[in-house]
Amino acid sequence: MLVFGLMPNNYAKAATEVTGIITEVQKYGNVVMDIKPKALLDAGFEAGDLLNVQIGDTTLTMPFCTSYSDVDTGSLLVRNDEKNDLLIVAINLGNFSTKYNAKVGDSIKFSLKEAKAYLSEYLLRQLKRTNERSDYASDSIFANFRSVVTTGIKPGVLYRGSSPINNEIGRAAYSNALAEAVGVKTVLNLADNAENIKKYVAAEDFNSAYYKKLVDNKSVKLLNMNVDIAGKDFSKKLAKGLKFMAGKKAPYMVHCTEGKDRAGFVSAVLEALMGAEMDEIVADYMITYENYYKVVKDSEQYDKIAESNIVNAMTEVVFGMPKGSDISQVDIQAATEKYLRKIGVSKKTIAQLKKNLAGKPAYKKPYINGKVTEIEKYGHAVTNITIDKFNKKGFKLADNLAVVFDNGYVLEAPYLDNYLVNNGMPLVRAYKGHTNIAICINYGKLNEIAGIDVGDKFTVFMSKKQGYADAYSVRKLERTNNRADYASDDVFANFREIKLGKIAAGTLYRSSSPVNNEIGRAAYADKLLAAAKVATVVNLADSKEKVEGFMAKEDFKSPYYADLFKNGKVITLNLGLAFTSNEFKAGIAKGVQFMADNAAPYHFHCLEGKDRAGYMAVFLESLMGATKEEIIDDYMKSYENYYKVTKNSKQYEYIKNDVITMMESIAGGKDLSVEKLTKGAEDILLANGVKAETITLLKEKLSGNKTALANSVKIAA
Repeated sequence: MLVFGLMPNNYAKAATEVTGIITEVQKYGNVVMDIKPKALLDAGFEAGDLLNVQIGDTTLTMPFCTSYSDVDTGSLLVRNDEKNDLLIVAINLGNFSTKYNAKVGDSIKFSLKEAKAYLSEYLLRQLKRTNERSDYASDSIFANFRSVVTTGIKPGVLYRGSSPINNEIGRAAYSNALAEAVGVKTVLNLADNAENIKKYVAAEDFNSAYYKKLVDNKSVKLLNMNVDIAGKDFSKKLAKGLKFMAGKKAPYMVHCTEGKDRAGFVSAVLEALMGAEMDEIVADYMITYENYYKVVKDSEQYDKIAESNIVNAMTEVVFGMPKGSDISQVDIQAATEKYLRKIGVSKKTIAQLKKNLAGKPAYKKPYINGKVTEIEKYGHAVTNITIDKFNKKGFKLADNLAVVFDNGYVLEAPYLDNYLVNNGMPLVRAYKGHTNIAICINYGKLNEIAGIDVGDKFTVFMSKKQGYADAYSVRKLERTNNRADYASDDVFANFREIKLGKIAAGTLYRSSSPVNNEIGRAAYADKLLAAAKVATVVNLADSKEKVEGFMAKEDFKSPYYADLFKNGKVITLNLGLAFTSNEFKAGIAKGVQFMADNAAPYHFHCLEGKDRAGYMAVFLESLMGATKEEIIDDYMKSYENYYKVTKNSKQYEYIKNDVITMMESIAGGKDLSVEKLTKGAEDILLANGVKAETITLLKEKLSGNKTALANSVKIAA
């Protein structure tokens, strides 16, 4: 962590002194004052300030905070207990009263020692992150891995990320894989020494062969820096690292453990050296906080973290000015060169470093440059590169490719002709019938995750030839749209009744689309709906306008569906495929509300009745107490129907990971017990505005409760 204060708009006056009397000693020795937190706030003190706290003849220094966890175990704090409106002086997991002989009736004086001096640490302790990959949108976000793209540095020259070898925070394998994908040749390891590397390699969870190869080839400079960026040790080692970097070839990578503090500062220095403005430096530095902590760009929290960390670090350490100084007129590049000379970097090294970093992107071959021409409904990025041109470059289906966007976002993805990857994983798509390649995330919105839009540029290059060949052979599925190739109308239309958990017979059905005849199944599904006497339909795929368009076509032969639609018994949700998105969950909740408001039997569908309908089935089955095994079996029935995938085959075992991912998103973790799944589904509905009584009503209807079903009949009438 870069611990620097920032210049606030309104400093508390150093002369301000507030006195209070101890009114209570709590069970664990924390002392409660007679004055409220407002007394300190009105005096100009703020969370993150360091205060002088005088009790008797003893003066202590402690931060003004809001929670015990804002300081380390055994550390002092003045706490604004916002919930109980109490001002407390305490030791976190210690006894303040005993240690300092503080008793009821004693007075304590509070005054300012240094405004904002603890703010950086305070803000960081308000941030929460996990080390679970499933909690992050992509491998590169999880690994905090990106191409540095600022003035003077082109994409594909300099990368930064979390450690590709130290697995302390569970990201090493991901960072290593991305470093390998983009072909990193030279690394500055700011955190480790040779002994550390030996320990990581010997660990049971070691999975960083590419990085070890770089170490063995002496392409990694081990600098073992501490976090005192203004200290002589840090400066001396930085000079050595930059000299090493100047003598090696790109692509370069800079990392520490998290890729946040030491790597953040060193990246900022390199960016500044190459001519970046302060707003560029801040933007790159803060991507880490967006990645790890979901800090919102341009929010108050975002600005405070930036100012108290990288802005003050550059101001004090690089520019040699007091923190809070106006740096708007600083020649950042010149000041950075001066700083580097001061810490021992020669003019020759600086010149070579600038030449290296200004070089052309060091992409592996073959590579091709492109531009985003369209963002599809589901967030996929259609490009200006034709499939034919792409293939002529030497790319083949099942190759693993790397993609670097001009905003620095990096991904590794297989080249495929269909969505043959796990949920949430990327692919470079060459869809049959399409002319151009697209870059996609299966069940995810690439445009939102990568921060890209129409007009943005990128480069695709080879990561590993046929690196996805085994998975491709397992997941490659083909089906026909010929009724004669299927055993029954039910199988052809992927139509079935759901009777899992507490779902009663005759209440819930699913299928391919009974209205969109794109895959030739609409009329078959419609007849099956009629036979089941379906009363209410949730259309996950289409808008009202699209349904009206289907009904106007010459080949439309779904009269039963048409009647339901005309009578307001079909809800059109027009959902994408990103089932973990808030938008998708809100759509599911809307569909559930519609079901509760209308009569059973219920039916839901998308186009194939496989993906969005697959999630809807998983959700309702979870809500109704189905087991993990039952849910998997029902989900996989679509693959048995369409592709003749057999249970326990390699294909079956591979594909079922998709439904497991869906269940984990509902349960909120890897515990897929009935209780967790049910509660998770209920929580999603509640969070999206569905009332508890509505959930209960739907559950009663789906379970065949006679009273609820009778009410359904009244609703239908």
